[in-house]
Amino acid sequence: MNLNPSFIIDKFLSTYLDVFTVDYFYRYIRSKGERITRSQAHDILNSSDFVFSLVGDEYITRAGVFTGRWFSFKPSKEEIKKRHIILGHRCMPFVNPNIAPDQICVCTPRKMVFPDETVFSMNLAMDVFALFGEGYVIPYLFNDAANKTKSIASLQYTNMPTEISLTSWPLDEIIEKKDFKYGDRLLCRVVDWANNEVEIIVQKNESKSEISKADIQREEWYSDFENGILASLKKNGPASSIEEQLAFLFLENERELCIENCGSSEEFLKHTKKIGFAPYGVESRIWQTGQTIPYIGPWNNEVSTEVLFSNISLVFAPQIIDCYLKNYIYESRRKHVKKTIDELINDIFPVSLKMSTTERKLLLLNIEKRHDIMKKEYNQFAEHENEPVRNRVITLFSQVSSLLCSIGCSGLKLEMFPQQELIILTQLFNHIERIIEELENVYLRDQLPLDDIQLSLEGMEDTFDEIFDTLNNSLEVNTYKSIKIVE
Repeated sequence: MNLNPSFIIDKFLSTYLDVFTVDYFYRYIRSKGERITRSQAHDILNSSDFVFSLVGDEYITRAGVFTGRWFSFKPSKEEIKKRHIILGHRCMPFVNPNIAPDQICVCTPRKMVFPDETVFSMNLAMDVFALFGEGYVIPYLFNDAANKTKSIASLQYTNMPTEISLTSWPLDEIIEKKDFKYGDRLLCRVVDWANNEVEIIVQKNESKSEISKADIQREEWYSDFENGILASLKKNGPASSIEEQLAFLFLENERELCIENCGSSEEFLKHTKKIGFAPYGVESRIWQTGQTIPYIGPWNNEVSTEVLFSNISLVFAPQIIDCYLKNYIYESRRKHVKKTIDELINDIFPVSLKMSTTERKLLLLNIEKRHDIMKKEYNQFAEHENEPVRNRVITLFSQVSSLLCSIGCSGLKLEMFPQQELIILTQLFNHIERIIEELENVYLRDQLPLDDIQLSLEGMEDTFDEIFDTLNNSLEVNTYKSIKIVE
């Protein structure tokens, strides 16, 4: 029996299918021998990407929402010609969002279908991965297990290839000797969410010239999808990704949308004139056509400051502090840089983040203890290749967190700042934090694509330079306007 608490929690959140309460989750974890408080159980559920909060004290897992629910897609002419399909975003949001499409397991009601490697046009690949959003499509394509020859870093030296090898599934194995032509569909459902298993069956397009019952139901589906997404955008805003936008949509409209004669998200976006892709900082979201996406809207205007401070609080995360400490140890040994731990604290924590003398002393004590432990364990030879990247990462992180904290601690309303630049700033903060997590993950250290990270950092540095003056000037002007002179 695995007694690791994270294993027990993850297993529950990936396999439990019914509605439950905080108290039920708390008692379940306790029954497995783990110590946990109700407050901790509440925090776990509210911070997990695998859980939806319902009314009152009730919750449901993604596995509970999406297991067994119908969704479908129509293979392209190129896929039918090559007798192989690619999944891309087509299983979104029904499968685990942390699993890449090439890791999905495909089956029919009678057997497992094993993947192949097939060369597709880059145009098709870009279309079928589009819902991952701008900035993420290329990494998903180039990190596919079937793509062994091209890297993201190589794109700065060459043009975008016209073809790419991707993980695919043989269509003939799925249709099992049935006839299949363009216009026919593949009807899918997740049968094992924890193991990313998706069952696929053939759905024939029987209509010739007349409109069938299935055609009418699918047209109604597009209407329900449009009404549902418009309502969801007002309620949930841009969310953290297009995937999460779709997850909210299907959660709130499951009865109307998860039917056998359904359409697909990608077909809907070609079908509607009211909804399309819109820029959201350096990313993209689904949004109302012709409208820009603000950082502050009806979905978060009551807690806008808290939204920003949820980012800022990450500067206290252990992996962030460890990253700074490793760079500090490296510079002390190899570059003979003389700096005290007290001075290092000034690098880690923005000046605008006010701390009392007592808080600073306690923080200094904890970081000194952590430094003493890491100094003994630090292997400068193992970290040699990572250190230039680490130094570059924390330099940018300090600049971004300093500006973010200055805005958050200004006392000004976030609506007063340029919205797109504010969105980009928070995205940069989160992207850098994810890079730091990877750098500090001992299991990933030997597999890190350092060239790709360097390329990504170069783009982020340029982006920060582009938005800094705009946000900083807005901060100064609005601070000046908010000052009242008392005579």
